[in-house]
Amino acid sequence: MLKSFLKLFTVITVLTMVVACSTDIEDSLLAGEDFTGTNIRVLSIDTFTVQLSTMKFDSITTSDSDNVRLLVGQYNDNDMGIVKSSAYFQLSSSSYFIDNDAILDSVGINLDYDTYYYNDTTQVSTINIHKLTEKMDTDDNDPYYYNTTETAYESTPIISKSYYPTPNKDSLYITLPYDFGEEIFNAIRDNNITDQESLYQQLQGLTIRPGDNDNSSVIGFSATSGISYLRFYYTIPDEVETDEYTYDLNINTYYNHIESDVSGLPLEAITDQEYNLASQQSNNISYNQAGTGYVTRIEFPNIKNIYDIGSEGTILDAVLYIEPNFDSLSDIQPLSQSLLLYTIDQNNDLASQVSNSVDVVTAEVTNEDSEYNDVTYTVPVIDFVDQKLTESPETEDALILIPANYNSTVNKIIFNDSQRSDYKTKLIITYAVYE
Repeated sequence: MLKSFLKLFTVITVLTMVVACSTDIEDSLLAGEDFTGTNIRVLSIDTFTVQLSTMKFDSITTSDSDNVRLLVGQYNDNDMGIVKSSAYFQLSSSSYFIDNDAILDSVGINLDYDTYYYNDTTQVSTINIHKLTEKMDTDDNDPYYYNTTETAYESTPIISKSYYPTPNKDSLYITLPYDFGEEIFNAIRDNNITDQESLYQQLQGLTIRPGDNDNSSVIGFSATSGISYLRFYYTIPDEVETDEYTYDLNINTYYNHIESDVSGLPLEAITDQEYNLASQQSNNISYNQAGTGYVTRIEFPNIKNIYDIGSEGTILDAVLYIEPNFDSLSDIQPLSQSLLLYTIDQNNDLASQVSNSVDVVTAEVTNEDSEYNDVTYTVPVIDFVDQKLTESPETEDALILIPANYNSTVNKIIFNDSQRSDYKTKLIITYAVYE
């Protein structure tokens, strides 16, 4: 099942031009007979079809302990539609004790910025905080929450706040209504709430949601216990010194619900995980977006034409060059500098992360020159190509590229296929022929 594969994270337009393998020689050499006794020609072949398409995972995990981030916000994107993220979480404490004489002064929620943001933070954003009306639960056989998970909540928010995000500052503090805090505070003080389960009977949890009409940014807040919290300020009357005390409820379980409205866009054609939107059907581009589940599927359908060369040979190297769409880049939507390489099967289920003898394989930005729009990702794919040439029976495995924080961000990458990139998107195989 897809969900079990996607735990690894917590851990296209088809080119119409199918070109036969070229024997164009970028460089050739003759090895001395004293060395091998065999004539060797080294060919650089760049005419293999690179087939791009876009698919979408049914769901991805967003509750991994390695990515302790609440994502909240909404913005409109020309490529990806209306992108929206809401955070859901439950609260708990290590001690359910407040002095019997304590009186609540105020209550608020502190959300610590974790420095992540995407899109325009100069625009006003809205935060709506709602009480959950049911407990956050997972399947007995599956302890994870996903970007598609939703928990019921009250339609009327406890509080709404408009603000300008400042993700490089410490935190955002939101004062909550006194009545909301007093009910919980008094229940703890009076021993009506004595543990986590009795707390959930009174406060199932909270969800933080953006405004329906927001067009600003998605902001990352820390979900680490003790950094973001619900805080009660209180005093104890008749003390010699009238100190103000605090009592905190910390986040202990959370997930992000991340969605996008792609109405009227090419992505609207993707109706399930097994559908591949060819780049020809989407203006010769393909799509990647963290959080929402979109990825570019990369295939080399005529790779075995290399055998048409006729002579016995060996692949020395195989490098994929893939060009991001320059028009989709901006200061508020920067390009990811490094991507991880995975394989997916014929059903678009995640199969495995690609690695070599040294480390995991990554795609790196090269030739970065924004003045001339000369930006490409370089991806070493020799292991995958070798596998495709030798596998039996043949499979329909393909490659995908995703950022390391795929389930805790909403960054997008638009790729140009070979036609749109003027053949900067290409596969180059270095092949040694023995004659």
